[in-house]
Amino acid sequence: MAQERDIKYINRDFSNFREQLVEFAKNYFPDTYNDFSPTSPGMMFIEMASYVGDVLSFYQDTQLQETFLQHAKDPANLYNLAYMMGYRPKSTNVSEVEIEVSQRVNAVAPNYLPNWNQALVVQPNTRLRATTFGDPKFIINDKIDFAFSSSLNPTEVRIESIANGYPAEYKLTKKVNAISGELKQSTKIIGASEKFLTLTIEDTNIVGVLDITDSDGNNWYEVPFLGQDTIYEEQSNTSSDKNQVPSLLRLKKVPRRFVTRLTSQGNLQIQFGAGINISASDDEVFLPDPTNVGIGTNQGISRLDYAFDPSNFFFTNEYGQAPVNTTITFTYLIGGGAQSNVPANDVNQLVTSNAQLNDYGLNASTVQTVLESIKFNNSIGATGGGPGDTLEEIRLNALANFPTQLRNVTKDDYLVRILSMPNEFGYIAKAYVVQDLNLNADRDNTQSLVNMNPLALSAYVLSTNNDGKLTTANAAVKQNLKTYLSQYKMLTDAVTIKNAFYVNIGINFEIQVLQGFNAQQVLIGCINALKEFFNIKNWSINQPIILSQVENCISCNNVNGVAAVKKLEFINKFGGLYSPYTYDLPGATLGGIIYPSLDPMIFEIRFPDSDILGRVVGA
Repeated sequence: MAQERDIKYINRDFSNFREQLVEFAKNYFPDTYNDFSPTSPGMMFIEMASYVGDVLSFYQDTQLQETFLQHAKDPANLYNLAYMMGYRPKSTNVSEVEIEVSQRVNAVAPNYLPNWNQALVVQPNTRLRATTFGDPKFIINDKIDFAFSSSLNPTEVRIESIANGYPAEYKLTKKVNAISGELKQSTKIIGASEKFLTLTIEDTNIVGVLDITDSDGNNWYEVPFLGQDTIYEEQSNTSSDKNQVPSLLRLKKVPRRFVTRLTSQGNLQIQFGAGINISASDDEVFLPDPTNVGIGTNQGISRLDYAFDPSNFFFTNEYGQAPVNTTITFTYLIGGGAQSNVPANDVNQLVTSNAQLNDYGLNASTVQTVLESIKFNNSIGATGGGPGDTLEEIRLNALANFPTQLRNVTKDDYLVRILSMPNEFGYIAKAYVVQDLNLNADRDNTQSLVNMNPLALSAYVLSTNNDGKLTTANAAVKQNLKTYLSQYKMLTDAVTIKNAFYVNIGINFEIQVLQGFNAQQVLIGCINALKEFFNIKNWSINQPIILSQVENCISCNNVNGVAAVKKLEFINKFGGLYSPYTYDLPGATLGGIIYPSLDPMIFEIRFPDSDILGRVVGA
């Protein structure tokens, strides 16, 4: 019968292995071998075994370490772990700059106003070039429409020339953002079908893929992961409110999709789906019903306790189509780096533009003149360009990115997501999210139990008009916001988008001025201080007015020369150009604080130049 050995499992390095193997031989083979001198053949085998054990322990520890983002050192592992945490590493950082885009239009008699039929529309991906050393390129991603003007995207109109005492030409100016980068293209011939086809773009300083098309005229769309089959699509708004909301937002199913992954070598990998049966109908256009949900499952008989993925409820494992027997054209962006931080008045050379007129009924000479009048320039320098993420930056950014997943859980998640909706779909200036307390408490009614949702939220929003004044959001903005939130809200959440109230106020105050100070200058200083204090950008919905803070704003602490504030009165302004809502300010004042109403509302001084009135009084 074999003797049971006492084996040690805690040895991790060479010396411990060697010590334990020597002890093992002495205990279990005392008569067989007893020469443990450093030059003996037996010690040679013991030390070789210790060496192998040390190496195996090292690689075991290293492999375990590489599975944790905090300790991984291999660049390839760090990139994979970062993508798993939802962070996309950068091979380069692009610079950003504000570009002033201008054009000239003729004046039209008899009123000699700008001829808006000559207003240009510049499509996205307009390319510019700087004149500094290195010839850095820039690209404007947004569409520029000179005929559209809003408080957030205004069109500045100035008289450019005068003839016979009347305006002859106007200069239209808009400001847009541009990023450093240069467009490049690459093609790939695709033959037989291949599941999860992966292609690699080998280049330096790759920012990302802008567009992929095939020779059959199909567009391919980038998604965060292949299991996501919908994207946001922008459509031009042709309804009566197009001046306030130029674009509409909708969700579009995209069977032709791809994902991109940056490798540790700086190359960009592009992966397509696994749908290779192009003769069959696209299964992703089917709607789930009891006859096809889970049609691909083969794990047993019952599906009562089966976990279904709503993004792949058919279990077909297609994850989008794969290109086959076609030629793929990639349009991608490279650039960035420190050399893209160019000075002011340097980005003014047009490389290529997709400018076109709103009205094609003009003669060819006028069209050419208008197109040639477009100018570009950066009044401030470009900043932000630099090298890509270091390994340590990838590690820290991935750890920080994990809590910011693309889903709304808390009220703050909804608030930030609402305010981050792109402005071309409507401008949400103010938002306030609160749990909906207006629930039906009739628990004896079955229908009430079905309709009750303790996770229901009410999102109160306000927009602005062309002058930057608060106003209620129109139907198009709310519909776009509904579509925008649908991709991020939890399945069980119910979000009701409502109008918040805005109450316009005015201020009458009196101050006493110290001797030796110019009373008029002190009064102007107080008015300017109140304008800055009540700047609507600094106020949020349901924020109260604390009278002591307002008084301190115009007291000697902030404005030199004020001896005392003798009077501070708030007046409700309503009707006409003001808000239609009245509010009892004296009744809402308690303990030196003007409280907002129970219904979410915000205070606004609509016309600061006329709604803030002050005067200097004697002692």
